Amino acid sequence: MGNDGFRVDLAALQQASQGVNDAIAALENELPWPVRKMGNDGHGVTMMNLDAEQSGSALVTEALKRFCGRWEYGVKFLVEEGAAAASALTDTRSEYEKMEQAAIDAFKKILGAGFDNPTADLNAAPQKSFAQFGVDIAPEGMPQQAASHVLNQAGYNTKVDG
Repeated sequence: MGNDGFRVDLAALQQASQGVNDAIAALENELPWPVRKMGNDGHGVTMMNLDAEQSGSALVTEALKRFCGRWEYGVKFLVEEGAAAASALTDTRSEYEKMEQAAIDAFKKILGAGFDNPTADLNAAPQKSFAQFGVDIAPEGMPQQAASHVLNQAGYNTKVDG
């Protein structure tokens, strides 16, 4: 969706939102089993420790313990902000889709008013396909049947016999 250099990539918004949610899920999966479901609150980071034998040094063990203690709050913040960002990206995508559909519907109403039956209900125009408008705009007879045939061959159902 875009015009005059401004473009919104709806698929990229979806991918970004999914990427954040995937990162949150991956973080949760790294936590020890007893606190895995509480990972969104930062719980469990302090359980990610090594003892002196595993780390090779009591100093490294203590540093890791302090680091994990501080990052329990950091993880909680990152998860909360990440979830909010993912939700905002999803909401943004949804709003762009709604606005794009509203613009398409309005354009179809304009087409209906300009080329369709002037007494027709303009609220029905958004249900018509652009292919059907193309057929309706073509003159009656062979040109209309030819347009319908070409569009039907391309996979559009224009519902014009002939």
